[in-house]
Amino acid sequence: MGMKIDICLPVYNEGLIFNDNASKLLAFLRKGNFGDDWRAVFIVNGSNIEFQQLVQKFVNQNGDDSSIFLIERAGKGRAIKTYFNSSEADILAYMDIDLAVDLNNLPSLLAPILSGEADLCLGSRMLASSRVKRSYLREIGSQAYIFVSRLLLKHRVSDLQCGFKAISAKSWRQLASRIQNNNFFFDTELIYFARKDGLRIKEVAVDWSENRYHLRRSKTNPWRDPALFMWEVWRLWRRK
Repeated sequence: MGMKIDICLPVYNEGLIFNDNASKLLAFLRKGNFGDDWRAVFIVNGSNIEFQQLVQKFVNQNGDDSSIFLIERAGKGRAIKTYFNSSEADILAYMDIDLAVDLNNLPSLLAPILSGEADLCLGSRMLASSRVKRSYLREIGSQAYIFVSRLLLKHRVSDLQCGFKAISAKSWRQLASRIQNNNFFFDTELIYFARKDGLRIKEVAVDWSENRYHLRRSKTNPWRDPALFMWEVWRLWRRK
């Protein structure tokens, strides 16, 4: 019997790109021959009623291949945690609706979990074989964040914040109660506690493009966000 895989996309008022990108995702999954019981889960968090209805209509038109999960309050970390805690799947993956990571990288993300090689698999934009198109300013911010977090948290992961990860449900249940952040620092806490518990972590290279869609501006701020992340790293270091 195959393993159940939930491929989760936290979405917040993404009406401009949702239908096109959700359709691309389902088309890719349907022809991918994963050989397992997969489902695309759109975790709608803190969004207006119009966007909720848009996602519900899409799900209704696509049968059992997709589902909608509604959360009243916004927050990527909150959305992922809430759904993961309720899921009955064996493998839990998440990615962004902007499809910044090429869908062709999805089999590589899932393979180490399916094979039992790893408990947590991370997409990385920083490996030698990764292909990345991003601004110089964002690159500098990411490198600084990695440097400081390695000093304080003693990890060797090359990319903490890439929104492309998969974890076994068993491993998630082991970590879930300690992950507190409800926003973008969620990823760092997930990796930190996985490492602290001795879980097997694997990184895979990804093809990643910034601002792939002209209709959608990035929600990250290259000046504010690095400072917030540094503050959260400090708080996490004080918790250990």
